[in-house]
Amino acid sequence: MADSEHVSRVKEGAAAWNRWREEEPDVIPDLGWANLNGVNLDGAVFTKSVLKLAFCRGCSMVGADFSEANMRGVNLEGSDLRGAVFRGANLEGAHMLGADLTGADFAGANLKLANFDGAILRDADLAGVRKLRASQLFHLKDLENLKVSDEILEKVKTKSPHLFE
Repeated sequence: MADSEHVSRVKEGAAAWNRWREEEPDVIPDLGWANLNGVNLDGAVFTKSVLKLAFCRGCSMVGADFSEANMRGVNLEGSDLRGAVFRGANLEGAHMLGADLTGADFAGANLKLANFDGAILRDADLAGVRKLRASQLFHLKDLENLKVSDEILEKVKTKSPHLFE
């Protein structure tokens, strides 16, 4: 369960959250199971945070940094995550349905069973991700200039040719 102090801090907004993170560098924020639906956290730093099973539907997290965060099962449905950094994050079972992930960086992230249905992955970097299956990308809204292995890209082209028209 989330630490109530951490939830209160993050709900104060990105500037206050980032300031607190700088003041308390040894604290590993626990936002697991927290309800953050609709909160604006553009530019927030969640490096190494626990967001396991957090509810973040419809959030604006443009340019947020989730590097090495535990985001297993997080709900990011319909969120604006343009330019977000997920380097080395655990996104196993994450729900990113309809999320805008334009320009997001997933290098080294665990994407096992992550759901990208209806998501925008334009200019996103999925090169070097772990446990991604081509089938997870069959129902994207946009994948223009997506960086992903050639093997996965060929399978997506075969099953979802409309994404390449």
